[in-house]
Amino acid sequence: MPTIHSERGVLVVRVVYDGAPLSGKTTTLRTLAERLGVGISSPEERDGRTMFFDWVDYVGGLFDGRQIHCQIVSVPGQEELRARREHLLASADAIVLVADTRASEIDGAYDVLRELRPRCREEQPPVGLVLQANKRDDPDAVARHRIHEAIEGIVPVAIVETIATTGEGVREAFVFAVRLALDRVRALADAGLLHEGRPDVDGPDELLEELTSLEKAAGVSPAWEPAPAAEPSPFEVEIAQLSPLRAAVQAAMLSMEEEKVFVPDPMMPGGFIWPPVDGRTLLAEVSRLDLVPTRTSRGDWWASGSGWRFHSSAEALYPDADGGRRALIDWARMHAVHSRVLSSGRTVILAGAGSGRFRLWQLVRVMSSLRELLMAALEHAEPEQLVLHVRGAAEQLLRAHDAILRSELGIPCTLWTVSADFGAQPHYVGLMPFTADPGAADQKEIPALLEREFTPILRGMSRDRSDYARIRGSLARWHAREPSSVAAATLARVAEAATPET
Repeated sequence: MPTIHSERGVLVVRVVYDGAPLSGKTTTLRTLAERLGVGISSPEERDGRTMFFDWVDYVGGLFDGRQIHCQIVSVPGQEELRARREHLLASADAIVLVADTRASEIDGAYDVLRELRPRCREEQPPVGLVLQANKRDDPDAVARHRIHEAIEGIVPVAIVETIATTGEGVREAFVFAVRLALDRVRALADAGLLHEGRPDVDGPDELLEELTSLEKAAGVSPAWEPAPAAEPSPFEVEIAQLSPLRAAVQAAMLSMEEEKVFVPDPMMPGGFIWPPVDGRTLLAEVSRLDLVPTRTSRGDWWASGSGWRFHSSAEALYPDADGGRRALIDWARMHAVHSRVLSSGRTVILAGAGSGRFRLWQLVRVMSSLRELLMAALEHAEPEQLVLHVRGAAEQLLRAHDAILRSELGIPCTLWTVSADFGAQPHYVGLMPFTADPGAADQKEIPALLEREFTPILRGMSRDRSDYARIRGSLARWHAREPSSVAAATLARVAEAATPET
C-alpha cells in the first residue's frame, strides 16, 4: 500500500521483483543498485540464492511536490519459501516479473504470469505489471514477438528486454514500474484512499522482523537472526520529473497553428492516461508499432494498423492542460461507467500538441465486428452454415441494441460496431464519438434496424452466390418455425425482397 510518510513527507511505494527460480532477480537488483548509486541488503543467501529478499532503497523524482521513496524488493523463488514470496507480493504497488526468456525456461515465466494475473487484477486499482524479458543475449532466447503472442491472452503487460549481467534495460524496466506504481497512487488519491502515516515497514530490518514474526506465529522457526543494521548509503539521483503539468499557457489561434504529431510515449506524465495502470501498459505496447497519425480533410487525426486504431476528433484540442484534463476526466468516467458495453483494450490519452496546447486521443484495440464475420463466411460457408451466421449476427445485434439504448451513450449500433463473438455479451468495438449523438443508437423499431443492416448483405448474396435460393429458403423455414421472432420475420422478408428479378 503506498503511503505518504507523515514524518518525512515523502511518498513511499514498493516495487517487487518476482520470477521463477534462477531467472535473474538478485542479479537485476544488484545491477540496478549499482546504476542508481545505492546499496543493496540481502539478509541471507544460501548457495548464491536469496532466502528472504533483496532490498534496495532509492529516493528520486517528485509526485505532486513530494519526493518518491522507492522500496525495491525481490522475492525468493524457491517453492519451499512460497509463504515469504506471497507476503512480499501482497505489499507491491508494482511488480516486475523477471523472465528467463531462453526457450528451455520461458514456460516457467508464463506460469508465474498466470499466477500473478488474479493478484494484480483483483486489486482496485490494479497493480501494474512489467515483464522484464531477461537473458536476451543468449542464443536460445525466444523472439520478442513470440513472447508477446504468448502473453497477449494472459494479462496486459509491458515488455522490457534486459541483460541483467550487463545492466542493459534494467533501469528502464524499473522506471516503467515506478510509473505504473505512481499511476496507481494517483487513482487512490483521487478516490481519497491514499494512506498517510508511517509505513508498516520502513527498512530491510523491519521487513525481516515482520517476516520472521509471521513465520514464528505460524509455527516456523527460522534458522537466522537479524544482523546489526548497516549504515545507509547516500542517494541523490533523481528519476525524472513525474508530476503532471500544472502551469496555464496562453491560448492561441488553434486552427491556424501547425500541430505536433502525436507519438505514443509510455513514459508520459501520470494523470494524462486512463486507465491509470493498464493504459500505460497498453501505451507501451503501441509505442513499438511505428504508427504515425495523419490528418483527415475534416481535421481529425487517425492511424490504424497492427491491431490498433488511434483517433482524435478535430474538436478535441484544448488551449491548456487544465481544460484537457477536465475532458480526460469526463471521458474516463464515461468509459468506466459503461465498461460492460465497451470493448476492452481502450485507452484515453491527453498529449501535448505544441504551443502549450493538448489533444485528447483514444487508442482502441481492434476487435472483429459482425460485418467482418459475415464477409468472411460469404466466401466459404455452405448455405445452411451461412444462414446460421446471419441468424447469430441478427440476434447479437439486437442484444447490443438493447444494451446501447440502456447506456444512453449516443453511439451507433451497426454490424460494423458490434463484436462478433456470438457466445459472449456483445460489446461496442467502434471508436467513441467525441460528442454523443442522441439518435446514434438507432431508436427506431427493431425491424427497421435489421432491414437497414442486412439489406446490403442479402443483396450481395443474391448477386454473387448461385445458391441464393437455398439461403432464402433456409431463412423462410426459420420464420416458419419461429413466427413470433421479429428477427426471423424481418430477415425472411428482406431475403425475399433481395431476390433478383427473372
